[in-house]
Amino acid sequence: MGQSAPDRDGEAKVKGCLTFADDMYIEGMLYGKILWSRHPHAEILAVNTAMTKEVPGIHAVLTAADVPGHNGMGSLKPDQPVLCRDRVRFVGDAIAVVFAATPAAAELAVRQIKVDYRKLPGIFSPQEALKPDAPPLHVGGNICKHLLHEEGDIEAGFRQAAVVVEGHFETPFVEHAYLEPEAGIGLVDENGLLTVYAPTQFPFEIRKQLAVMLTLPEEKIRVIATPLGGAFGSKLDNTVEALLALGAYHLRRPVKITLTREESIRLGTKRHAYWMDYRLGVDSAGHLVAVDAKLLSDAGPYTALSPRVIDQACIFPCGPYRVPNVRVEGWAVYTNNANGSAFRGFGINQAVVAVESLLDEAARKLGLDPFAIRLINALKIGDKTIAGEILQASVATQATIQAAQEALLEELPALKARKAPGKRIGIGMASGFKNVGAGKGKVDDAGAIFILQPDGRVLLRASAVDMGQGIRTVLVQVAAEVLGLDDQLFDIITGDTALTIPHGGAVGERQILITGKAVELAAREFKTKLLQKATAHYELPFEHLRLRGREIFDLSKGSAIPLAELAGRIKEAGEELQVHYYYTAPKTFALADKEARNTVPPEEYRNYPAYAYTTQVAVVEVDETTGQVKVLKIIAAPDCGRAINPQKIEGQIEGSCVQGIGYALSEAYALDKGMPVTRTFKQLRVPTIMDIPDMQCLLIEDPEPAGPFGAKGISEVATVPITPAILNAIYDATGVRIYTLPATPDKVLAGLRSQRATKV
Repeated sequence: MGQSAPDRDGEAKVKGCLTFADDMYIEGMLYGKILWSRHPHAEILAVNTAMTKEVPGIHAVLTAADVPGHNGMGSLKPDQPVLCRDRVRFVGDAIAVVFAATPAAAELAVRQIKVDYRKLPGIFSPQEALKPDAPPLHVGGNICKHLLHEEGDIEAGFRQAAVVVEGHFETPFVEHAYLEPEAGIGLVDENGLLTVYAPTQFPFEIRKQLAVMLTLPEEKIRVIATPLGGAFGSKLDNTVEALLALGAYHLRRPVKITLTREESIRLGTKRHAYWMDYRLGVDSAGHLVAVDAKLLSDAGPYTALSPRVIDQACIFPCGPYRVPNVRVEGWAVYTNNANGSAFRGFGINQAVVAVESLLDEAARKLGLDPFAIRLINALKIGDKTIAGEILQASVATQATIQAAQEALLEELPALKARKAPGKRIGIGMASGFKNVGAGKGKVDDAGAIFILQPDGRVLLRASAVDMGQGIRTVLVQVAAEVLGLDDQLFDIITGDTALTIPHGGAVGERQILITGKAVELAAREFKTKLLQKATAHYELPFEHLRLRGREIFDLSKGSAIPLAELAGRIKEAGEELQVHYYYTAPKTFALADKEARNTVPPEEYRNYPAYAYTTQVAVVEVDETTGQVKVLKIIAAPDCGRAINPQKIEGQIEGSCVQGIGYALSEAYALDKGMPVTRTFKQLRVPTIMDIPDMQCLLIEDPEPAGPFGAKGISEVATVPITPAILNAIYDATGVRIYTLPATPDKVLAGLRSQRATKV
């Protein structure tokens, strides 16, 4: 339906942007440009669009008055305006959108719109938001979510402790920094079907929100996830999709919006900034006996997925360890800063910085090896998590720790030889675990449709979205393995609400576990029906038939029938061969559901469908003069359940580790009273190829019974422990403990100077 037309008149490419949608062209396309808020918090007194009429090529200027239904976006609570009517709460708020014949005309028209504001007092930290006299950003106040979870007797636990360590930790907002900014196309066909093409992780949820916004039935809206140039969680939330749909709805012409890099950074959600106070107790044998944690997160101006993120942080605040006595309290608080939402790791990364740093400190005070203290406390089958779930299968914490330690021992001689004058070498490690599946009471579902096509090829329509992680390839591998067919025989469709079974989106590293299982089960049913058709059309014994490559092989005769031939016969007979399969994972329960913990049988109570585990070692070099930290080597030992495609897993691990390096050493999305300070990748200090160390990936396979062939997700867990492993390595090299991310050279130098001053 589209064609690439890079040289057509009026088409202005956005420098530095890599987008699939930006290369799509449809005759009569109009180009959209957004008017953003100039203030982080203000009342809108008037919006004057009169001057835009003087700009040639303008087709529409849409404001909040043009939204026919609910003027709000959000998966949990639709409180973020599509277009702000009377109030703005951050600089990523949209006030108007212009559609014009050329991008240049749209840009010019946006500059002609005049907005009268009355500035309102801003809230620029969660601490300010919690003050009794703080102005409320929403009806009901500034607390987005608060929860308290207790297990055991926290004070009795600390009385058992031989060592108590504590600390205050801070982690910043972090930008997702995907290569492809938000972009998309909206159009309405002759039948009134509104279609939005956009790089979304959540096509069915976006369709649902668009239906409410436009007061249309969901079946009148189609969302197609274009090939994504990265997402990492930020493309779960509604960004340009609502404005594309609104433009197409009103104009009945194709419309396109492509954000610049600065706009993408301004609008896009961020990893939440956290303030954490931790106290951790360990007995003389190294057993964790108590953890007391307080976690305060900056949700930004709207709800987005912040409640679920703080929930998750409070389920994983103690790492993959047994802790009998726990008190954890969490808050997500509204501010006029960046909008916080999903980011690879989903709240666990912040908490693990604190717990793994303090566990390292406790091990040193007890004279224990950092691997040993983690092995002593590592969760295993039959153990209960602090959230109350008894782990029943595929618990590989100990295996990952042992594999990482063995690999490090082999590397030690070479690492010691690298020491240079004025440089210190440090080794740090950390472990982590993460949910596989959205869980926490949410239905984890997916579907698969298999269709034998007339030419003998097999069409698989799967409930999945590929963000570059290669899920489409792996799903075909699963299907080919079950069926015994050549994997080149398959065509696959994903990310299309019109052609796939509704599902919960690409979130929680769930797709191989949930969608993969749907594909596996659907393939088994399809295989049976396919052989039954062969039996009927060729009068062959069912029990002697096998699928091989591109043929149906008859064991009794040693002969083969091309699959294409059978497909032709099925078509001639006016028949079809299809299988539709919908799969849901076992029921899960939220942390706040105390009734479930008390009433559900222990073997059925779970917070998530499954878990992934990993241990990582970081080797760093610290320059004593500059404080500069260079990561020399990473050893990663992730548990993947079953490695269906080892190369793709290694790619995920390497990418995760690079993100963890940035989180540890350089990255932060900075604001000054709600106004963005960092507007480019360079200012964000995203790692480059020059920052990537030698990486060793050790795949641990502890099969997960619920997954296809034992496989489970791996795309997020590797981001969890790499940051504290680097922080622990810095301490090992220098004796400087970093409590506030990122660990910049200035912070390291300040710690070294403090040491020298203390010695003097």
